[in-house]
Amino acid sequence: MRKFHLSAAVLLVSTMLLSACGSGNNNSSANQTGTSGAEEQASKPVTLKVLVASDWLKEKKWQQVFDDYEAKTGNKLDIQSAPVNSYQDLVNTRLATADAPDLLFYWSQAGRIKQLTPEKNLLDLSNEEYVSRINPAVSKYFLKSEGKLYGIPVTGLSVSGVIYNKKVFNDLGIQIPQTYEEFLAACDKIKAAGITPVYEAGKEGWPLQIYTFSAMANVINSQPDLMDKINANQTSFGEVPEYVDALQKQADLKEKGYLNKDLFSGTYDMSLEQVATGKSAMIFEADWAIEPLITKFPDAEIGMFPLPWGGNNIAGIADPNGLYVLKKSKNLEAAKGFLDFFASEEELSTYFSSVKSIPTWTGVNVELNPGTSDMNSYVEEGKAAPFFNSLAAVDIGDYQSLLQQMYGGQMSAKDVAEALQSNFNKGAKAAGLTGF
Repeated sequence: MRKFHLSAAVLLVSTMLLSACGSGNNNSSANQTGTSGAEEQASKPVTLKVLVASDWLKEKKWQQVFDDYEAKTGNKLDIQSAPVNSYQDLVNTRLATADAPDLLFYWSQAGRIKQLTPEKNLLDLSNEEYVSRINPAVSKYFLKSEGKLYGIPVTGLSVSGVIYNKKVFNDLGIQIPQTYEEFLAACDKIKAAGITPVYEAGKEGWPLQIYTFSAMANVINSQPDLMDKINANQTSFGEVPEYVDALQKQADLKEKGYLNKDLFSGTYDMSLEQVATGKSAMIFEADWAIEPLITKFPDAEIGMFPLPWGGNNIAGIADPNGLYVLKKSKNLEAAKGFLDFFASEEELSTYFSSVKSIPTWTGVNVELNPGTSDMNSYVEEGKAAPFFNSLAAVDIGDYQSLLQQMYGGQMSAKDVAEALQSNFNKGAKAAGLTGF
């Protein structure tokens, strides 16, 4: 029987080859059966090279997405990474060689994307079906360059404001403040009760930025072209009175005795413990702090609200990470297919249910952490605007050290604004921005 089947198969193949040769046309047998060579190639398993910062892999639970994709498609993913502080150098090197990846995890700010020369290196995704399902709070500000959308969001939407201890507020009869005056009155009442109103992690420095990121979200919302003017050198940080005022208000918190006495030795982890245990009533943070907080202190009664400003308060939003397809990928259709896979309703639901952050896509229903759920309505109602540094055309430099010096009394609010502009100008000149 084996010999018969083999002989029959040989006869059949021979007949087909003779028929094809005798027909006089150049179409392959695949074309005659309606299957193109491209379709045949697309059906074969491929290996996609993926470049991603190792820090992002640890925090965003992407390994499950990778595993799901490989199981469903049969394709393989070659994950290549570097720590975030050296990731930019790795990306630049890879793009300049023939060893470029198929898929690139990268930042989503327009200034960052521009550094990649997107029209040369990145695939324009503007007309893909899933674009309409990206959260408008994201697609309005991020993942674009020159009006073209080059990436999709692959992390949740982090929102900033005030994380507070509900028990402290309830015990003292404090309602969530809606104006800055109400916020200061709440601080007075908390301080009088012997509790630190606000804990600032001055030693690490970076958490000090959250206050002005949150305050300036209100300014960006009312002046949406403000950062465009700064990027074009039509104004400066020192010439924006609302920004200088926000810095002064932050400095005044220390002068009023509303901050922790160990301001300059306070760390991020200490701030989470202080607000979780009620030793401090509030911290200025983004909701990325909530997951580690409730993991370590599961009984903590935690809530969140936007930094009170003018009454119609706006939540600050951090730029999400993005995923991009390299235009010259040798496996372009498979690379595009990975984005289709992640953008599917099933995979988005699975992913965002695991990270419990506000989805950067519409139509995804997930159970959110306490605090994050408080802020979701602001995003859904369009009452959210980006951190001002996310809209800067270049990196704003070492902002946190300027704030440390302001709290220490070495710099005034005006000094900080002017020093920040100096940092920005240096970056703009190095990048060759027009007008600098």
